Amino acid sequence: MNEVRRADPAARRQAVIFVVFGTFAGVLLILGYERYRIPLRDWVLSDPGKFALRVKLVFLLSGAFLAAPLVAFVIYLWSFGASVLRSQQFPPPGYRVIRDTRIIAGRAATSRGRGLKMLALCLGVAAVLLWLLLWRLTWTL
Repeated sequence: MNEVRRADPAARRQAVIFVVFGTFAGVLLILGYERYRIPLRDWVLSDPGKFALRVKLVFLLSGAFLAAPLVAFVIYLWSFGASVLRSQQFPPPGYRVIRDTRIIAGRAATSRGRGLKMLALCLGVAAVLLWLLLWRLTWTL
């Protein structure tokens, strides 16, 4: 079976827009951190009685912001792997591709679907461990 799914120009544009906006959001986060780093430090240090609580809050919120995109990617990978397993076809029917892609069916598609779900599981564990390690770090400070 040498079926090929043709590239969808709209999907290609959507992927480029997603990358550009993701990059733009990352740049804005970095610039925002640079701009508000000193006021944040001053806020944390302003009240010695609340210093420990504020440091913990900053670490826990940082952990949540770091883990959130990873969790979203985990959810996407898990659902994509599940749809590959359901259809026994990679890429699954109805999914648009950004370049001409040979359709893989049967055992090879099932293997890819399981691989995607395993990758999602590993990334999910990594996200939880990241958050737990930052949480543990806050309580040791």
